[in-house]
Amino acid sequence: MYLLFLMPKMSDRPETLLCITNFPSSVGYAWDHIERLFGRVADHLATHGINTIVAYPKVEEPPRTLDGTAARAVELNGTLTSSASVEAVKILIRRENVKTVYLTDRPAVSLAYARLRRAGVRHVVVHDRTSGVRTAPRGAKRMLKWIMGRTPMMVADTVIAVSDYVARRQIEVGLVPASRVVRVHNAVRVPNDIAVVDGGAQRALGVSPERPLIVSASRASREKGIPHLMRAFDAFLRDNQDISPRPVLVCVGDGPQLAELRVLKETLGTRDDILLPGYRPDASEIIQGAAIVVVPSVWQEAFGNAVLEAMLRAKPVVATRVGGIPEIIEDGVTGILVTPGDERALTDALRQLLRDPTRARALGMTARKHAAARFTTERQLRQVAAVLERGFGGPCSGVRDAFTV
Repeated sequence: MYLLFLMPKMSDRPETLLCITNFPSSVGYAWDHIERLFGRVADHLATHGINTIVAYPKVEEPPRTLDGTAARAVELNGTLTSSASVEAVKILIRRENVKTVYLTDRPAVSLAYARLRRAGVRHVVVHDRTSGVRTAPRGAKRMLKWIMGRTPMMVADTVIAVSDYVARRQIEVGLVPASRVVRVHNAVRVPNDIAVVDGGAQRALGVSPERPLIVSASRASREKGIPHLMRAFDAFLRDNQDISPRPVLVCVGDGPQLAELRVLKETLGTRDDILLPGYRPDASEIIQGAAIVVVPSVWQEAFGNAVLEAMLRAKPVVATRVGGIPEIIEDGVTGILVTPGDERALTDALRQLLRDPTRARALGMTARKHAAARFTTERQLRQVAAVLERGFGGPCSGVRDAFTV
């Protein structure tokens, strides 16, 4: 149970949490995780008489992930980058008695936040899930950014970072005061049990059921490092021609690099053992049928939902040591970490796991136990709700264990 002690209200109108997204409704993939969190928060706040509105730039169909929750979806230009957008948000704030604004992947500092506060908002929260590196400002620009980060009306009251990596970036590059930054790890629903691998994924791909699948599921873009994985797999099979049954590499996902990946495939001697099916609606079932899951990113991932989902399915994971991923995997205990772009290390990791399936299974089971205990949706809800409650006079119980910086 989460306790919420409300401030005395100046009117009988219920107070409201406004969640402003930067993506249309029902687009799927990683955004589903964000919407499900909105729904859980809405249900929690509803028990205390607080409404929740989720604003999308476009609502082409009702958000399926909010079905059955207390959250209400609206279409709203919530970019806050124009006077028209700020005015539209202010009108909704006044009409719905909004006291907390919860923004997804927005700047920690904005002149617009002062205008929202003048419209009646008590608390501005930014949830930073963005990947990549940033360049630290220097000279006069650094001084100006430092001052803006300490101007109460312009800086978000709280910045929620999905990993210690993102939290450090906010403090060291964004120059946000550490006291305003909270780390709350992402969470994924834990499957009730481990599904039996029965060859269904292989059959769906047109592969013989006994052949082990090495699966990578991500957007086909340069930052995901798929060419390194393809070349590492090719090197493994060339050096281990006696292995039986022969594994298959499956890289699921569409994106701007897919055509280039298909050209690369044709240059490899193991082209017949590599599948690039593009987008597949059954991607989760293919991951469930994997013998090994690989996340070969070459840029700084904010967190690594793909890693966590595979671990919760008891899959041995090979991933790169980037961004927030080392916060999820303990190398050699709950997975294998390699240097980004190191194809020899990727090849060696594949060899270790394919040559020793007993170790691979043990690694997967340990990963599931670790992930299920540490990255729970209940803990995520407790920590995020504690932050959002500030705008409604809540005590923020449970938020202190989210501070790590």
